[in-house]
Amino acid sequence: MYRKTLLALAVLTTVACSKKKEQALTIPIEPVTRQTIVVEADATGVVEPINVIEVKSKSSGQIVAMPVETGTFVKTGDLLVQLDTRDTRNSYAQAKADLDAANIKLRVSKTARDRAVELFKERIITSAENEAAEVDYANSQATVLRNRAALDLRAQSLEDATVRAPVGGTVIEKDVALGQVIASGTGTFGGGTTILKMADLTKVRVRTLVNETDIGKVRAGLPATVTVDAFPDRPFHGIVEKIEPQATIQQSVTMFPVLVSIDNQSGLLMPGMNGEVSIETERRDNVLAVSNDAVRSPNEIASVATLLGLNADSVRAQLASQRAGGGAQRGGAQAAANQTGGAQNAGQRGGANLPEVTDAQCQKITATLAKHPEVQKQLQDLRTKMMNGELDRQAMQAESQKIYSAAGVDGQVARACNFKQRQQGGGQTGAQNGGAQGGFQGGAQGEAGAGTGQRAGGRRGMVFVVKNGKYTPKVVRLGVSNYDVSEVLSGLSEGDSVAILNVAAMQARQQADLDQVRNRAGVPGLQRQQGAGGAAGGAGGGAGGAARPGGAGGGQRPGGN
Repeated sequence: MYRKTLLALAVLTTVACSKKKEQALTIPIEPVTRQTIVVEADATGVVEPINVIEVKSKSSGQIVAMPVETGTFVKTGDLLVQLDTRDTRNSYAQAKADLDAANIKLRVSKTARDRAVELFKERIITSAENEAAEVDYANSQATVLRNRAALDLRAQSLEDATVRAPVGGTVIEKDVALGQVIASGTGTFGGGTTILKMADLTKVRVRTLVNETDIGKVRAGLPATVTVDAFPDRPFHGIVEKIEPQATIQQSVTMFPVLVSIDNQSGLLMPGMNGEVSIETERRDNVLAVSNDAVRSPNEIASVATLLGLNADSVRAQLASQRAGGGAQRGGAQAAANQTGGAQNAGQRGGANLPEVTDAQCQKITATLAKHPEVQKQLQDLRTKMMNGELDRQAMQAESQKIYSAAGVDGQVARACNFKQRQQGGGQTGAQNGGAQGGFQGGAQGEAGAGTGQRAGGRRGMVFVVKNGKYTPKVVRLGVSNYDVSEVLSGLSEGDSVAILNVAAMQARQQADLDQVRNRAGVPGLQRQQGAGGAAGGAGGGAGGAARPGGAGGGQRPGGN
């Protein structure tokens, strides 16, 4: 009996230990490394020719020769269609005969006119007869001109019976066949018969629909990669040609057509092919990157701390300390760096090509500009135009150089002094704001005023750095991100190891689901063992109850459910 009781206790202990082992989460870690982050807008599209030409004939008739087929590559001037020329040749011959007769009539009329002039001078014929000879000659000239024009038209019709390629390209559609009678494209009301369609397929484009959530990042000139089903292992590289302004709505989703032009000298891309388009909207080379699976919002402190076995209040205190002290420290330290190296930081912010200046030079320029108050107004007008998009930076620098020269000041030195003054003033302001506010916002202002060269903006996140088996929360500023990683602007260093929290959360959810199932169904075989142990305990308790008071109660408890 006691042996069975010990066996049940051993089983319970084993199950409890196994549950503890199952509940122990294995949290993976990843290092913070430098990577190239590429942000892409993905969409699907269809290959289409850029310029499709419909070929028609200027002449009507029956097709007697057509040496091209769909897919045939033709050069400019190659024969496409030959029409029956019997009618046009007969018309041409008749027009030529009429012209020959008109020329003979013209020569006779000229001779008669000349003779009439001589006879009129000798008073042999009357004035009326002389004038009649002049009129006949003029009519003969007009007849020659009419017949010559008619002959030119018949010659043009004879030439139009032979249809040649207007440009080089590939026949993509053939609408007529040998022996078919076609109508002229210039002499009929319906516009004539389309013989074929051709296009230059050495350069094609992909028409794709980009979601409105991504269209704000897409602009003309961005590189794009196209992968078609026919060549899944061979990407084709292109350039965004333009964005069409009219939106297309598909299944309540608003999209905008984007055209991507691709060089197709190999001829592998054909109209109608479906492809996956990836437009590179942003790119950061050799930047610190952290896995998106390691980043959590500061609002998730409670759940993440419980997951890692940490105290939530302690985590909050550490994050608050980092946001307060870290911001002031960065702002103050960088302000000091700006005070000692203002010209160098000015170069990092856009004045790398400006000369180094001394305080004496800047004071001299300030005194000179004080005598020309109109300079500041002119410079402010230039800044306003640049902000409104009327001037680019290069044009603004050229205009400002003229303004400075008119005031007798070296423009390069003046701009260097401006950079120096802004950097020194900004660093001091940033340090004061960071120290006074003592929070994350103050630290961000300190970074911005100091001008570290890093982007002080970005979104805020929380990661847990793993060192010697301990988890330390860190506030990070993140820049651009794709589906896998995010750019680290501040808060982490290269080589730091961070916890991959989404894997841990998934493991915790799976364990919780498993525990719920076990709590509802119980562990197989354990209930039977517990029942046997309970029965044995009940029997032992009953026997003991006869010897001493309370034994019966003790026997009931071990065997109870």
